[in-house]
Order: sequence, then C-alpha cells, then structure tokens
Amino acid sequence: MNKAILMLFSMVLLFSVSACGTLNAPQEKPEVGTPPPIASQPLPEQESLQLINELKQFNGQIGLYARNLKTNQTLQFNQNMIFPTASTHKLVVAIAIYKYLYPNASVSEKQHYDENIKQMMIVSDNPAFYELLDIIEAKQPDALTRVLTDLNLVNTRIHSREAFKEYGYHSVTTPYEMSLVFETIYNETYLGKEFSSILKEELSNTIFQEEIPRFLQGKKVLHKVGELPGVQCDVGIIDDGQNVILISLYTTTKQQPPYASNFIADISAKIYNALQSSNP
Repeated sequence: MNKAILMLFSMVLLFSVSACGTLNAPQEKPEVGTPPPIASQPLPEQESLQLINELKQFNGQIGLYARNLKTNQTLQFNQNMIFPTASTHKLVVAIAIYKYLYPNASVSEKQHYDENIKQMMIVSDNPAFYELLDIIEAKQPDALTRVLTDLNLVNTRIHSREAFKEYGYHSVTTPYEMSLVFETIYNETYLGKEFSSILKEELSNTIFQEEIPRFLQGKKVLHKVGELPGVQCDVGIIDDGQNVILISLYTTTKQQPPYASNFIADISAKIYNALQSSNP
C-alpha cells in the first residue's frame, strides 16, 4: 500500500515538473499574418460631389488621392491616372538608398548619402538626385525595382527607358501610388524609425511652401513638390495634432504658371477642411 502511494506521488511530481518546464520554455515567435486592409470610408456625398466638381473644373488633367489616416475617410479622383512624377521621384530614390545601399556603406559613404538625401528633400536638388542615381546604378542596380516591388507600386517607374518610350517621361506614377510611398515614410513601417524620422524631419523643413502648405499656416505639413514644364504636383501629410491627412495631387496643363500651383493650394485647403471636419 505504502509502495503504491509512493509511486502515485512520484508520478504526480513528475507531471508537475514537466508542466512547469513547458510553461517556462522559450516559445517560438508566432508568424505575423498580413493585417486585413482597412476599408476606406468615403466622404459624405454632398461634400464629395462639391470637391469633385471643383476638380473637374481644372483646365488640364488632374488626379487626387486623399485620406484621413485617423478616420480612413477618403476622397479620390483619377487616382490611378499616370502622371509624370517630376521631383516626387526623389522620395523613391531616398528610400532605395536607405533600404538597400546604406547597410553596407562605409561611414564616409553614409555621410555622403545623408547629405545628398537632405538636399533632395529640402531644396529638391537635382545634382544630388543624379549622383545618387549613378551610385545606385554602380552598386546595386536593382534597388529601385526592389522598392517598387516591395511597396507593390505596379504603375510607378523611376528613371526608366520604357516609361520614356510609353509616356514621354522617364519617371511616372499615379496619385494613389505616390500616396503609398509617402504613407510608408510617415508610418515608419518599411525603413524603420531612424531613417523614416530623418526623412520626415527634412520633408517638414522644405523651402517650398506654395502648394499644399500655402493656406494651412500653423499646421505641420510634410510634403514633396514636383514641377516640370506643364507639370505640377505635391504629395504630403498635414498633421494638426488631431488629424493626419494625406494628400497626393498631380496635374498637367497648358496654362501658364502659377495656374496649377494656385489650384493645388486652394483645393488642398478645401480637402483638408472636408476630411478633418468629418471626424466623429
């Protein structure tokens, strides 16, 4: 009898030790699934129609994608139309440098990359852009294509012969796809906090204040403008401390400057007001 009790006690003790060992053992990190896309919420019909009608009055081609990143309310018009990127392609080049060239660069190379990227973001410096393009071509020619693939930008081409043959411009995008580029920087999901913070700081200190920020004084605006003959665009985020509103606007027109610039400035303020005033 005593022997049976002893054996039973031993079995209970062994089970308890085994269970504790299982609980305290390192657990494998669970696979993180892709989160389901958040359904966009269109603006109320009256507000949306009024703004769309204004966009239709633009003398030329215009495309817009705008979204309040807090409420997910959206406004879009020709958001998938192909436009020349103008200088907004510098965003993609900066991302490619930080993502694919920076990790293996020397200290002096990193300092050189940082300075060129800063010049591209703040003053939209073209020599800095072309120098970084040459570096990408020499060190990692697939870096730009990899960024486009990573971000699922199927219509965007950067410094592409094929784009030039088809559209007459070496770099093209859509308002929607460039909004994804900017949101990627803002959310710090792709480059990580360090590099994203650098870009966000530089984009908030650009010297260009004539398009999205013009009528939004007192609001924090991070943005990147682009301009070519007959082409005007701006993509950015207005962060007022409560709302975070993304606006991506592209235009082509035969009208003389500052027609497109004035239109972008005016409609951006109206879009901001519509999206932020619709907060619950």
